[in-house]
Parts: sequence; C-alpha cells; structure tokens
Amino acid sequence: MAMMTILRNRMHVVLWALLALFLLSMTVGGLVGGANIIDELLGRVNPAEAIGSVNGSKITPNQFNQAVNARMDAIRNAGTQISDQQLDRVRNEVWDSFIEERLTEQAIDKLDITVSNDEILYHLKNNPPVDIQRLFFANNEFDEKTYRQALNTPGMIDWTPIEKWMRDFYIPRFKLQQ
Repeated sequence: MAMMTILRNRMHVVLWALLALFLLSMTVGGLVGGANIIDELLGRVNPAEAIGSVNGSKITPNQFNQAVNARMDAIRNAGTQISDQQLDRVRNEVWDSFIEERLTEQAIDKLDITVSNDEILYHLKNNPPVDIQRLFFANNEFDEKTYRQALNTPGMIDWTPIEKWMRDFYIPRFKLQQ
C-alpha cells in the first residue's frame, strides 16, 4: 500500500517527464509527415526534392529520370533490347555524368572562366568542335569547304545557338582542361 501512495504522490513528475519526451520526439522526428529536423541539421537531402547533391547543387528525381529515359530511348531506337543489367549500367552512367557535370560547372564558376567573342571566332575558324563538324559531313567526312563557306557567308546559317553553345559549354570546358 505504501508503494501505491508514493506513486500517486509523485505521478506529476512522471506525467511531466512523459510530456517532455513526447514533445522532444515530435520535434526531432518531425510532425507526422513533416520536416525531420535531424535531417535538416545534418544537411541530408529530401528524396522528394532531390536524389542527391554535389556540393549543394541538387539533382532532382525528375532530371535524373528524364536523362535515364532519354538514354534508354536512344538504345531502343538503335534496335537493342534492354536487359536489367543494361538498365543498371545506364542508370550508373547517367548518375556519373550528372556528378561530373556538376563538378565541372562548379570548377568553371570557381575559376571564373569567361569566354570572349574572339575566342569563339578563333575556335570556329581553327578548331571546330566535332559536334559542329558533324553538321557539315558529306560521304562520312567533314566537308571543310562547305564549312568555311558557311562560316564566311553571313546569313547562310544561324550561328547564334552555336555561339551560345560555344560560350556556355564548349570553350569553358576546353579552357578547364588546359
């Protein structure tokens, strides 16, 4: 009997302890589907928003799935059946390319690599990228004469998207490798 009296007299301590534990668990564990504060504090990524991040640059599930689907479509269009092993390989290749691209972009930003109009012109005249050479293929060979004619004839080709690609993508990566 004495034990029951002691428990009854001290029940308010037990109830306060239970209330404190409940509040702590709701805060740390998140409120039923809410944010998990521990994940936020440790910098973990929410899988609904991103499946990974490279130095803070998030890779969203949508970006990743679109890239995987595009690669799979290219394989299917080539007439190849896709096995589970190929799917895993493609997913790994896409993931690696996302990481490499993010790291490259961050290195370009960190080194403050810029591109001038003269550099674009120099590369177009003296070192046309393979992707641009493919636009001027004839009989499975680069037709340099047609390329030079297009380069020197205003209005023959709209060079604006090519210049943008050279400025934003090709030359910064070319400089980074030097």
